[in-house]
Amino acid sequence: MAMSHDTRRRLILVMAALIIVALVLGSTGCSSSSGSGDGAADGPELSGALYAETMSEICTATTERLAQLPTPPDEISRADWANEVSRALSAEATAFDEIRVGESRRTDHASLIENTENQAAEWLALGEVLAGEQPDDEALAAVTTEITELTLGRNDLADEMELTGCLARDLS
Repeated sequence: MAMSHDTRRRLILVMAALIIVALVLGSTGCSSSSGSGDGAADGPELSGALYAETMSEICTATTERLAQLPTPPDEISRADWANEVSRALSAEATAFDEIRVGESRRTDHASLIENTENQAAEWLALGEVLAGEQPDDEALAAVTTEITELTLGRNDLADEMELTGCLARDLS
């Protein structure tokens, strides 16, 4: 399977971004979580520092899960690795959704959940592209571009929400 130089560069850039995520988020502190993102669960709404700590804990757990993945292509296929990244991000979105937030955070919180779900979907799409005998360079470029844009958007949103523990998905 031959990949163009640009496709290989993009794939390496995305993998490097995940390594950066693991390093930065792994150095942050965290707390615990409970509740529901739609405000329907019992228990208090999380706000302020407790909200930020809970979100950081979720991000850190995801980062640790990603760091424990085997290294492609020697220990796991690139397609299987992308699928595992998708599962980790999907679990992160689910954990975000279980947090009960107040009205003032509800829109941003929902946007963060949606972004994370979209990233999970794109990583799954990447796995599908990579699983082919000859990955389509155009499809690979489109998926990696979308992952990059979602990652940058998530970083901007986390910064706006003052969720320093969830930053680091910046590709720069």
